[in-house]
Amino acid sequence: MRTSGEIVKYFRGFLTIPAVISLSGLAVAWVVFLLEQALVRWGWVVPSVFAVPQNTASNVLGVIATASMSALVMVYSIVLLVYTLAAGSIGPRLLQRFSEDRVNQTAVGSLGATFLYSILVLWLMRDDTSVNLAASVSLLYAIVSVLMLLLFVHTVSTRVTIDQEAARISKALDLQIDEALKDSADLHASNVVPWEGASHQILSSGTGYLDFINAAELVKTAQDANAVIVFEVQPGDFLVPSDTLATVHGDAGEDFSDLVLAAAPLAAARDPNGDIRFSVHLLVEIALRALSPGVNDTFTAIVCIDRLSASLARAWSSDLCTGVYRDDAGAVRLVYPSITAKSLFRDSFPPLRRAARGNGLVTEAIIRALKRLANAAPGEDLDAITFELTAISDETKSSSMLDREIEQVCEHVDAALATVAKNGSKNGAE
Repeated sequence: MRTSGEIVKYFRGFLTIPAVISLSGLAVAWVVFLLEQALVRWGWVVPSVFAVPQNTASNVLGVIATASMSALVMVYSIVLLVYTLAAGSIGPRLLQRFSEDRVNQTAVGSLGATFLYSILVLWLMRDDTSVNLAASVSLLYAIVSVLMLLLFVHTVSTRVTIDQEAARISKALDLQIDEALKDSADLHASNVVPWEGASHQILSSGTGYLDFINAAELVKTAQDANAVIVFEVQPGDFLVPSDTLATVHGDAGEDFSDLVLAAAPLAAARDPNGDIRFSVHLLVEIALRALSPGVNDTFTAIVCIDRLSASLARAWSSDLCTGVYRDDAGAVRLVYPSITAKSLFRDSFPPLRRAARGNGLVTEAIIRALKRLANAAPGEDLDAITFELTAISDETKSSSMLDREIEQVCEHVDAALATVAKNGSKNGAE
């Protein structure tokens, strides 16, 4: 049985959806042609606006088929060229996001459908057949294809704009956070009481990234076997055959390991579905690339920092905590290292802070982001923000910035630390 995450993968890229839309052109052509022949036999009189000589209809269909195939080649060329160049300068993992764009897939599919429709109608045409309705429908296909082509060009122009793409990534991250909050635990994985008794380890089935963990299926499986599954890794972690995937506590049978491996598959590359850290790392990757000497795009890094802080503030204010799953009776059945706002913060802001050393604009943006996060984080997590602010102050003092610039940054750090202390005392009082 395939999970929704596995099924979704078939609808990515320029294969499944474009192929389905394109093949629909053949089905529509066959239905329209047979319908028109049946209507003619029943005495249907073609309205004058749709009546065209057969040679004219043949020429129109030929022109539409040729133009649609030329446009289809152009669309693929633009996708491969523009998106590859954009991904090379912004981040290579953006290529996957570009290929998943529904507008691009629909534009490719509509052009393919127009081509196949026209070709099949031309093949079905005979000297004594009426193709007035079929030719009219081909004009509708051509109009839709032109509109989709215009929409495609508009979409491409916005997708290669970093501000727009960062906003889309942040929105996707917010949706992942909302989805994770539905199963948010009331207990951190590190606070789960260890189990005693029989247990056995399950090794990785191969080499690759842990694609996702099917929590619902594993909870039911563990409940049926009266067992507890404790994963050693999170979705998105890399594994080799010698790595321990999980430890099963309880007297589970030999078939149990196969069920666990099936519910936690490996993939050749990381994927945003089921891996909430993917979008976080994507924003960090874009920011780090922007701060590299070869790119040196300060404002792209600032955009990523702003978007990242907004999503983390949302996760912190919602008390995100994944990794512990219970059955209907309330017993813990599945555990993996918890993903919290604090863990996402520690994955993202330290490398950004180190890369921004000596860059006043980006350093100021990080300080503003940390103040923003301090207003959302609970008191017990403020130590992570305090550490980053202190590290910024220390690194700035040892940087090559001017003394007055260093003094200004340190003043902003002190103001942010005061905000953290104020929020800490307020949370303590509550």
